[in-house]
Amino acid sequence: MAKASILLESGTNEVEILEFVLGGQSFGVNVLKIQAIEQYDPQRVTRIHLAHPSVIGTLRFRDHCLTMIDLGREMGLHGAEAEADYVDGKPTCGEGNAAKLVLVMEFNQLMTAFLVDGVHRIHRLSWESINPLSPYLGSSETKFTGSLQIEGREILLVDMEKIVTEILPRGQFQHAVAAVEDDHLARMRGSRTILLAEDSAVLRKHVADELRRGGYTSLRTFANGRDCHDELRKITAAADAAGRPVSDQVAALISDIEMPAMDGLALCRWVKETKQTEDLPVIMFSSLINEQIAGKCRAVGADAYISKPQFTQLVDLLDQHTGIVEPVGA
Repeated sequence: MAKASILLESGTNEVEILEFVLGGQSFGVNVLKIQAIEQYDPQRVTRIHLAHPSVIGTLRFRDHCLTMIDLGREMGLHGAEAEADYVDGKPTCGEGNAAKLVLVMEFNQLMTAFLVDGVHRIHRLSWESINPLSPYLGSSETKFTGSLQIEGREILLVDMEKIVTEILPRGQFQHAVAAVEDDHLARMRGSRTILLAEDSAVLRKHVADELRRGGYTSLRTFANGRDCHDELRKITAAADAAGRPVSDQVAALISDIEMPAMDGLALCRWVKETKQTEDLPVIMFSSLINEQIAGKCRAVGADAYISKPQFTQLVDLLDQHTGIVEPVGA
């Protein structure tokens, strides 16, 4: 199945969710991550010994060799029966594999294949229809970022970035931010208050840790765009009452794109269409950044956009847009 064409207008707070099935339960993922949906053929898989327990092997996909993850096993819904795909270390085409599908996804500048039991359909809806997880379930240990109800079914949105980072951690440290050693630079960065909207608890903590190590210690984080929007409205009202600009309170906003209640594109559009905040620098920091998404970021007025996990470049962008260094090309 070819990747669906995404025609959603930028900043309307709409999303298309692919509902897939694991162990009889419904789960969801943003269609923007999907590159292809294919029938599972074990003959195209090369087994990797001593790999992570959820890694089946490598899958030949077009001109790529992709790591293939048994998503059901990673979610605790498949057990040792997955080993039935192999006899003496060689892949088989057992009856249980006939209906399984492979979701090829691309995010964080990485393409990965995921084995699932089946696919139901694509749902177009507003991010407001997606419920954020409770504070307890939204801990850094969860593999979900939100849920929604469709036709009496609860669909859990899977935190694919967290899963891949835990299974394939090789790239997450190469972009780590160096601890700031210049006292003057540390004071300047520390004086800038930065807002961060990120729905994934593990990534929210990771981004915050990287920014603080780089000297951006005055950081306020939010679990979704709606919470950040509501706080910005309060800040704006207080600034108006005091007769001062919002920039006295907030130097920049960093936002993910995929978030329950209000996504990052809708948040950015609101910021840029609101007189008091129109000059607030907005940096989109998302696993989805590609040419198409970059166009959507520009359409809602984002000042910059960058793909996760480019943490050092994120700090550089903050320096430029908060006046610490001269902007590139100025």
